[in-house]
Amino acid sequence: MNPLLLPLVAAQAAYVHRTIGKEPRPDGPTKGFVPGPEAGDGAGALRLLVIGDSSASGRGAPTHDLAFAGSMARAIGKRTERPVEWRALGKYGATSERIRHGILTKVTGEWDLAVLLVGVNDILARRPVEAWTRDLTAIVETLEQHAAHTVLPGIPEFGAFPSLPRTLRRYLAERGKALDEAARLVCAGRTSVQWVSSADLGPAEPSFFAADGFHASPAGYERWAQAITDHLDL
Repeated sequence: MNPLLLPLVAAQAAYVHRTIGKEPRPDGPTKGFVPGPEAGDGAGALRLLVIGDSSASGRGAPTHDLAFAGSMARAIGKRTERPVEWRALGKYGATSERIRHGILTKVTGEWDLAVLLVGVNDILARRPVEAWTRDLTAIVETLEQHAAHTVLPGIPEFGAFPSLPRTLRRYLAERGKALDEAARLVCAGRTSVQWVSSADLGPAEPSFFAADGFHASPAGYERWAQAITDHLDL
């Protein structure tokens, strides 16, 4: 991007920061259970962990059950025909650094699948690719110790975000490509870790977004979770 446009990018970013994030936090528990086809008691349930930023924390949905974690649990349950126990660990505004040194320390036990939602805030914070790579590698390596399979969805395509001005969208898209490529390389060669490109998720129509035009709506979370499930190597 032309360096002369960076002051405009900074001003637009400051405006967006003041106007987004007004969606209330979801109510209800941060963990749940989706029965299998025969509505069993949980024996043999697949254990799902969703960890990351405000998407993992369910911003834009009234409950976690209608946010990403609950939507992913239902999609996984339908595909595997197994009951699913799920838990969401997310923090609004969390970068990979905050996840690594904060949220990740709360991960305990064994999980069948961990979904890591991260990257948007690293881009908004203009974190260097080197710092992103270092923190992301540490997160992935820790999740490998707790989960049989870890999936890292690619960073959403900023061009679709209705809340972002055009110049800011272009800048964030350029930064997103650089961080996405680094994330793909972090996951490459790890047999239990999978990176899923956001390009595989298809275009996002207005109904994908919550009222703030930045976070996903319940319909958006459902579509996002289903698209990731469709691409999982399970």
